[in-house]
Amino acid sequence: MEMKKGISLIGTVSSRKCSTCGHHEIGITTEDGAFYPLRPGTLIQILKGHPAEEHRSDEPSPPSDSYIQKGETQPEQRPWVPDPVKSERSLRLKYGVMVKAGLEFNHINGDIFQAAYLEKLRHLIEKEINIPITVILDQFFTAPHLASGDPGEIALAMWQELEEIRKPVLLVRAWLENPGEENLRNLLRPKSRENIPDNPATDEELERELEQLSLEEFLELL
Repeated sequence: MEMKKGISLIGTVSSRKCSTCGHHEIGITTEDGAFYPLRPGTLIQILKGHPAEEHRSDEPSPPSDSYIQKGETQPEQRPWVPDPVKSERSLRLKYGVMVKAGLEFNHINGDIFQAAYLEKLRHLIEKEINIPITVILDQFFTAPHLASGDPGEIALAMWQELEEIRKPVLLVRAWLENPGEENLRNLLRPKSRENIPDNPATDEELERELEQLSLEEFLELL
């Protein structure tokens, strides 16, 4: 139900699954159960008696729009992904991480990749402001209880509890230790070498893709 221009109503901020695309959307549910999705430009009013929460100086500020769109990649970092997947976007987004700029390819090991992967997951959780993390975890894993704590604690809980989260690290670790045919096939699934074009992304393209990646899009790839 769309909110008509000039309408005045009172409700509670809530979310629902879109019947068209299946994604969750944020809106207002009124006392009679009607749901009005919030769209960019929607005028809202905060009633007296519901004051805004004061921001304490010791609390981190929420990420700004420019942070989400452009990112804040540190100068000492560079993107890394296994060479065989550089030509396939879905696999680049699945396995791509940011590592220290001075690390050469032959210096990347399973432990370094795992640490970078967990930081990637933490970063995706941290910059997600459009949909509550509980909603996303319930959508993909029926595990809203894991959305407790700060982004780092949530990422660690997901790592410990969800096999789907750990699997990309296990596949990359196996390939790094033994880049044989079997481990390569496992790394490329559901793709294969025959249907991956020979058009590897540049570091700049990969870095831009990782910064534009959302938590939902990443989880859909697992």
